Amino acid sequence: MADQLVGAGTGGRLRPRRDDAAPGTGTPLNPRRRQALALLLVGPFLSLFDQFCVNLAAPSINQSFRLSPFEFQAVVGGYGLVYGLGLITGGRLGDLYGRRRTYRAGIALFAVTSLACALAWSPGSLIVARLAQGAAAAILQPQVLALIRVQFPPTEGQKALSWFAVSMSLGMVCGQILGGALPAWDLLGLGWRPVFLVAVPLCALVFLALPATMEADRPAHAGRGADVTGAVLSALAVAFVLLPLAAVREWPFLPLGLAVCLAGCLLAAVFVRQQRSRSRRGGLALLPLGLFAVPVFVRGVLLNFLLYMASVPFAIVLALYLQDEAGMSSARAGLVFVPAALAIAVGSRIALPSRGRFGEGVLVASAALIALGLAGALAAVTLGGDGAALVLLVALAVYGVGNGMIVPLLTGAVMSRVPPQDAGAGSGVLSTTQQLAAALGIAVVGIFLYPRSAGAPLHYSAAMGVEVALAALAVLACAHLVAATRGRRAGAPGKP
Repeated sequence: MADQLVGAGTGGRLRPRRDDAAPGTGTPLNPRRRQALALLLVGPFLSLFDQFCVNLAAPSINQSFRLSPFEFQAVVGGYGLVYGLGLITGGRLGDLYGRRRTYRAGIALFAVTSLACALAWSPGSLIVARLAQGAAAAILQPQVLALIRVQFPPTEGQKALSWFAVSMSLGMVCGQILGGALPAWDLLGLGWRPVFLVAVPLCALVFLALPATMEADRPAHAGRGADVTGAVLSALAVAFVLLPLAAVREWPFLPLGLAVCLAGCLLAAVFVRQQRSRSRRGGLALLPLGLFAVPVFVRGVLLNFLLYMASVPFAIVLALYLQDEAGMSSARAGLVFVPAALAIAVGSRIALPSRGRFGEGVLVASAALIALGLAGALAAVTLGGDGAALVLLVALAVYGVGNGMIVPLLTGAVMSRVPPQDAGAGSGVLSTTQQLAAALGIAVVGIFLYPRSAGAPLHYSAAMGVEVALAALAVLACAHLVAATRGRRAGAPGKP
C-alpha cells in the first residue's frame, strides 16, 4: 500500500511502495480499468443468466418442440454440465494465451451459440447449441476473476470483486425473472427465443469495446505447451461425478450412479497423479497443486461449496413452488425474486465498508443472513396464511443482502492467495467447485423434494429444510475460517 516500504535496490534506502503497478507484473496500471471492468462483468452475468433462465423458460420450449424426457434434461442441464467440465481448462487457457484474448474469444463464441439457440429449429439443434454455449461460458468466466486479480491493486480489487458479486448474483436472479417474463410477453411472436437473443447485442458490445479499454496482456506462461492429457482427465473426472448427480431422478443411483461417481473419483486421483508428474518434469500443469497447500484457499473453496449447495437448489425449488403450489404464472413467479436482486446489489456495496468497521466477523454475519433468509422462506412455505407472501419477500431480501455481502468477501479472500501467474487456474478451481456444489445440492435436495409415489405432491418444506441445514453448516464453516485466520495472525505478530 502507499504507506508501506520496500527496498530501493543498491543504495539500501527505503522508498514508498505505491499501488501504481498491476499486481505481480510490474506494469503500469490501466487508466481505463474501471470502464474495462464494466465490460468484463457482462461475462459472469450472462454465464449465470443463461444457466437459470431456462429453468422458467423450459415449459415454453417444451410446448414448441414436445421434448422427450431426455431432450428436456439435455436442454435444461446440458449447459451447466459442459460449463462445469470446462472451467479448469478455460482458466488455464487464459494463463497460456492471454486473458483478454481468451475472454474476447469466449464472448464471441457465446454470442454465436446464443444466436444458434434462438434460431434452433429442432430439439437436436437446440441441444447442440446449448452444449456449445456452456463451453463458451467455461472459456470466458474464469478470465474475469483472473483479470481482476492482476489488473487491479488490492484496494481497488476488493471493490471490483463486489461488482463481480453483483454481476453473478444478478445473473442468477435476473435469469429467474426474465426466464419467466420473456416467454409470457411473447415479443414479436417469438415466444421463448428472446431469452437467448438478449445476450447477442451485449456480447457484440463487449467484443468491440474491450480493446479500447484494456490492452492485450502478456500470457503468464507464454511458449509453454497446453496440458491436453490433464484437460481430458479433468473433464472426464468432472463428467463422471456430475452426470449421476444431474440425472439422479432418471438413473438408478444404486448401483449404476454410485459406480459412475466412484469411477469419477478414481479418474480425479489419476488426474492429480498426472499433474504432480508433469510438474516434476518441468511442464506446465493444468492445475497448480500448490494452491491446495494454502489453508485459506482450501477453506474458502470448501465454504463456497457449502454455500452453493444451499443457494442454487433454493432458487430452483422456490420457482417450482411458486408455479406449482402457489399457482403463479412464470412471469409473476419471476417477479417474486426482485427483492433478492435489489438486496444483492445493496449487500455487495456495504460488504467492504462493513468489514472495515466491524472486522472479519462480517463474513460470519453474512453467512448467517443467508441461513436466516432461507429459514424465513421455509417458514413462509410451511405455515402459509395471509402473511406468507410478505414473509417470503422479506426473507428473500435478507437472503439477498447476505449473498451480496459474502461473495466479494469470500472470493477476495480466496483469490488473494493465488499467485498472479496462476490466476486463471485458481479462478477455474473456484468456479468448478461452485458447479459441482450446485449439481450435488440439486441432487440431494431432489431426494427430499420428489415423492416416492407418482402423482403425490412435491415435498417443498422438506427440500427447503435441507437447504437451511446446509446454510447452517456454512455458517459454522465460516466461523471456523475466521477463527483460524485470527489464530494465525495472533501466533505470528508483525506479519500481515
